[in-house]
Amino acid sequence: MRYLELRNRVKENIFTSLDVQKYFPNNSVQTITTQLYRFAKQNLIVQIKRELYCFEKDKVDELELAERLYQPSYISCESALNYYGIVPDIYQSVTNVTLITTKKINNDFGIYLYTKIKPELFFGFSKQQFSQGSHYAIAFPEKALLDYFYLRKINKIHDLRLDLKLINKKIYNKFLKQFPPWVQKIKI
Repeated sequence: MRYLELRNRVKENIFTSLDVQKYFPNNSVQTITTQLYRFAKQNLIVQIKRELYCFEKDKVDELELAERLYQPSYISCESALNYYGIVPDIYQSVTNVTLITTKKINNDFGIYLYTKIKPELFFGFSKQQFSQGSHYAIAFPEKALLDYFYLRKINKIHDLRLDLKLINKKIYNKFLKQFPPWVQKIKI
């Protein structure tokens, strides 16, 4: 595998060694691993973490990277609420919800927070494709709001700066039924 072959076959900026194996099935795993290591040493690609790479560091979408760093996860809480314009604040970190351990990842691309949630509350998101071919899982606005209330232990919303025009109350109430009683008391 040569660098130009890799660049021509892998269209996404962020990719894994498994992605490369799909495009080069005749190469062994060891050969691909060695080549990716060499390309990174030559600064042709950037190693983000073990088995996760990108071609152009300055074109990394922080939301796509957030989902790819720690899986399974989806973007939620403050990050999703800001994305949808429900909260005006811009946060210095990207917040995801996960089924695995709560974790903080700090790297050259930013600060990524992962908060563990119960399996029965791991729903209400979809994989979206956005500009420049990036794609990531993000909570629906209603689910991001409920995750925010639940994970931040918020039970009063009158002091919060929330623009709730985009919240579909039918979907909110449908999702609300899955949450504990103390969250169900929060009406919008």
